[in-house]
Amino acid sequence: MRISTLLYIALLIGLFGTVTNLIFISPLPSILALAVLPYLLLRHTVLVIPRFIYYLYIYFLYSLAGVLIYYPPSLWNFGFYRYDGNFIISYLPLLLVFFFSYNIPVDRLFKRFLVFATLINGIAFALNLAFSRFAALYDWTNPEYFFHGFFKSTNGAGGFISIVLSLNIVLYWQERKRKWLLLILINFVFLVATTSRGSILGLVAGFAFYFFDRTNRAYLIRLALFGIVAVQCAVLSYTYPLYDLYVRDADLSEAGASTYISPLFGEVSTKSANIAIRAVETWPRAVDCFLHSPLIGTGFGSVNDIPLRYKGIPYVLSLNDQPKKEFNDAHAHHSYLHILGEQGLVGLAIFLVFWYALYRYLKKGPESIVQKFLLVSYFNLSVMSFTEHRITSPSNALPLVIALCLYILKRNFDTKQVNAAVSIVDS
Repeated sequence: MRISTLLYIALLIGLFGTVTNLIFISPLPSILALAVLPYLLLRHTVLVIPRFIYYLYIYFLYSLAGVLIYYPPSLWNFGFYRYDGNFIISYLPLLLVFFFSYNIPVDRLFKRFLVFATLINGIAFALNLAFSRFAALYDWTNPEYFFHGFFKSTNGAGGFISIVLSLNIVLYWQERKRKWLLLILINFVFLVATTSRGSILGLVAGFAFYFFDRTNRAYLIRLALFGIVAVQCAVLSYTYPLYDLYVRDADLSEAGASTYISPLFGEVSTKSANIAIRAVETWPRAVDCFLHSPLIGTGFGSVNDIPLRYKGIPYVLSLNDQPKKEFNDAHAHHSYLHILGEQGLVGLAIFLVFWYALYRYLKKGPESIVQKFLLVSYFNLSVMSFTEHRITSPSNALPLVIALCLYILKRNFDTKQVNAAVSIVDS
């Protein structure tokens, strides 16, 4: 079997496997990429690749260097790829896909994926109602009844459903069929049931940014992003001193967030506690890492190794010297701050250059249902990542990355067909 066919099959299985992260199906393309990429790199001496993939290679190499400097044993620990290094799982397929082309019926494929994802989430929603004895319909404040589908967390489910709903709305917008409208209503119920506010914000912003971009009002996107950053900087200017005083040196491994939330804020609801944890602990923790090592950060995978213990030149170049290494989801809950804390200004700059180059690649592509879906999802994921570490999370990033891989395969195929036709005419 040809590698291109094998890749297409792996991407298909991975795409439909994104409906859950309880069973590790969606990383199949990443595993294939890891297996055959060395062979392809050795076999092909000269490569013509899209600019965004060139920057992605640079970021991968920078991240690998960061792991080798900080804690090399991470590379053979499964927990690293599941949590701290999940960027590798999420983006590895992109390093492989530009070698190949494939004639894919992308529009039909994604219509089937939408129906399949809605059906699977519908089964999960029905099970949630049954197990809660239908209390989930009216007891919206009870965390036990929050809908998380076949995902570990409500944010994982919310981000995935938000991306599925983006596809759903694009399809209805293009075809105006009642079945897509019905699925919009169903998926919107699923999204609201997750209570994931960041996922709802990302969905709204995704379409708003898409229309701003399409109508040549990109200045509104920049203004909105500046507003988000300004608000979060204002929050951190108040909460970072609280973190510095009460949280940084506390051992939260057993007592958890209650050691500082209750004294500072009193008794709060689960959702309010989540906001307090971000504002007073996880966001400031990433900022603290950045301040101690602004250029290259405190080490890839270091933000959740707490309590933080710095070694090096204070506020110039330091690594987190905490001997106990943790592989868990106690990250910064903010993708850009997380990268800034672990990889410094250099790492964040490389990633943002890659991320912007990806936007340029999508924007210049031929207009289609999948191209519109990818652009909306790109903006969606970009905004969601201001409230959670979504941009590298497989539950949120893999649906976008696998869809992008399929789009690239089809785009490469169409380009080859055009070039072949031109060659025939010229001859």
